[in-house]
Amino acid sequence: AEWLVPHFEKMLYDNAQLVELMSAVWRKTRDPILERRTEETIDWLFREMRLENGCFASAYDADSEGVEGKFYVWSETEIDDLLGEDAPLFKQIYDVSELGNWENTNILNRRFTASLQDETIEEILSRCRQTLLDARAQRIWPSFDDKVLADWNGLTIQGLVTAGETFGRWDWIDAGKRAFATLLEILEADGTLKHAWRADKAGQPATLEDHAGLIDAAVALYRATGDTGYLRHIDRWITRLNTHYGDRENGGYFTAADDTTDVIVRFKGADDNATPSGNGLLALAAARLWHLTGESRWERLARNQLAAFGGKIAENPFTAPIFLEAAIALEDTVSIILIGDTADPD
Repeated sequence: AEWLVPHFEKMLYDNAQLVELMSAVWRKTRDPILERRTEETIDWLFREMRLENGCFASAYDADSEGVEGKFYVWSETEIDDLLGEDAPLFKQIYDVSELGNWENTNILNRRFTASLQDETIEEILSRCRQTLLDARAQRIWPSFDDKVLADWNGLTIQGLVTAGETFGRWDWIDAGKRAFATLLEILEADGTLKHAWRADKAGQPATLEDHAGLIDAAVALYRATGDTGYLRHIDRWITRLNTHYGDRENGGYFTAADDTTDVIVRFKGADDNATPSGNGLLALAAARLWHLTGESRWERLARNQLAAFGGKIAENPFTAPIFLEAAIALEDTVSIILIGDTADPD
């Protein structure tokens, strides 16, 4: 009934997709709250999820000290003690009360004041949040899942680059470039992409989703930088997918390669789950590549993907929104061609 209580686990893929989504909606609406929340989400990614090598860890647990959400909730007394004269304003905006809004504690939220206040109030609230953040850092932290996953990092890079293009933040694009370069080093050390890396060890054969996620990230980086080196990585991964993952009889791609030895059944699907389906993400990447490069092979790949799963998607399109996005990108993208001397700074 109330959109209040989260599952307190913090996942990389959720935040990566939120960054891209908020950026896309901002381009349509120019809503300042979306710009601010995008920046805050990326600040969190850099502060708490980015590893020393520039890649991004997977998750924080929901529990600490055996209690779900304990790390994140507050009592009114704590708020009063920490914020002093700013406490009444903060409690009003963030729904804090003596009885609490969840199990006698308070989940900080802005359900009732979702829109931005004036700059003076927002500056006070920002200062208060920082005070609480510093205090929370002294608590016992939830468990940290520091493994690096190829597919989730691909989504994160794509989100960072899209946000960087949207808001003119080249530092975000540079962070995506660094993460991508490190992924190549740690996940392709033997020439074949791996799914996961942790404690200086890469393991598990890469899935379709791993390849599609990194291909989509490479497309975004090529779009933002014009560096054709990213296209060479895409070519290499597409060759691998066509050789070992493709369904030659029915079209589309299996999740596992034909040379993976520990898979009982090779699954092939179109439905999105918490993350986009690999087949849909590949269709979207191909559609974007078609418009970026003009190479007809990418248009063929996108159309073949849509044809292979079109019947399934038509039965229930709500299960495969990434395929709908791919179809829109393929058919409705506007191409703008600038003709002139490439040496002219204008």
